[in-house]
Amino acid sequence: MISITIELMAAVRNPFPNKKRKNILTELQTGLSIKDLLINVGFYKKEIDQLIPIVNGTRTTLEYQLEDGDHLWITFPLGGG
Repeated sequence: MISITIELMAAVRNPFPNKKRKNILTELQTGLSIKDLLINVGFYKKEIDQLIPIVNGTRTTLEYQLEDGDHLWITFPLGGG
């Protein structure tokens, strides 16, 4: 079992019942991908592909397998002009 911290950045929809944008998730299964985690916490499958995962300060893929102690930020691509 692993424990991670997840933070929702910018205007990312918050699926957590407590509505906190930073949560510590414990007792997660080993080998869980970011995509599977996002589905499990309540993100819609159609919105997940638009999200950008950042783990421990480095942008990664949705297929990244989470490890104990990881800090996961979820954001959108931002642009301006």
